Amino acid sequence: MPSRSKHHEGSNMTAGIPTPLATAVLAFTMLTGVAFADEAEVVGAGIPALQADKSLHDMLPEKIREAGKISIVTDAHYPPCQYFAADNKTIVGYEPDLWKAITEKLGITYTVESIDFAGLIPGVEGGRYDMAAECISDNPERQKRVTFIDDAYATGAVFKLASNTSITSDADSLCGLTVAVQQGFDFVNVVNDEMTPHCTSKGLKPVTVNQYPSGDAVLLALYSGRVDFVLNDIAATEEIKKRAPKPIRVVENEYLPKYYNGMVVKKDNMELAEALLAGLKAVHAEGVYDKIMEKWDISLLALKEPGINLATKKPLTQPKP
Repeated sequence: MPSRSKHHEGSNMTAGIPTPLATAVLAFTMLTGVAFADEAEVVGAGIPALQADKSLHDMLPEKIREAGKISIVTDAHYPPCQYFAADNKTIVGYEPDLWKAITEKLGITYTVESIDFAGLIPGVEGGRYDMAAECISDNPERQKRVTFIDDAYATGAVFKLASNTSITSDADSLCGLTVAVQQGFDFVNVVNDEMTPHCTSKGLKPVTVNQYPSGDAVLLALYSGRVDFVLNDIAATEEIKKRAPKPIRVVENEYLPKYYNGMVVKKDNMELAEALLAGLKAVHAEGVYDKIMEKWDISLLALKEPGINLATKKPLTQPKP
């Protein structure tokens, strides 16, 4: 695993990106004036504070009860899931609002560190962090390594420059093109297992995948013309359009499935998983979950019944083109 700079909320926005890429992202930001957050955004803004529930607190593992906090790891370059506010220190987004609400119900606080996405699950597996979250999609392969507490739905879309008129909702229009995908994301499997076989079965060229370590780098590849399109969560549509230096269009694609998104803990740490689920259900019951989803304009992705490892316990019907 490549080395990475770890940082807490007071760290520089690009500390989790390898040095050459960090330089490119900063240069791009200065040249275009693109900001990665609104100055007014703070964790929990506009969301009611919640009272701690002792019965929920008592469900937590002893280690966390004694510490009074849970350690969270994320990759804060993926709005609206989470990203750095304008101070380049505070991590905001719909998931940080959820963390705040859940930990309030559990009677604890949280610390958060941002690293590359590829290091999130290994960080939890190795015990360095109690929990990881970054709109991580639940699937059977990941369940072999960690336990999911699912809190939302997710589905993808094709993001392209508006000037590119050759890409349409027709799956054939992507054949022979190059796509940017963030490392560790399920979209890589969608391209390799669904899109490319579709193309080659019709005698068309495969889709070429370029992987990048962060969401910022993925979008930079699109804006700079190094790739033809990007696969990203549809929840990020408004944030991406708002910050893009060039007009962006979003195109649905028949091969992009619907997922559960969730927080992950160590596979055998069911005590913590059950406590987090109980906290999440309490946040639902008090109406705060719905307020958070409304705040971030992703109510369509709200999960009415959160649960553990839903990808296998309650699998979703996937598209069959």
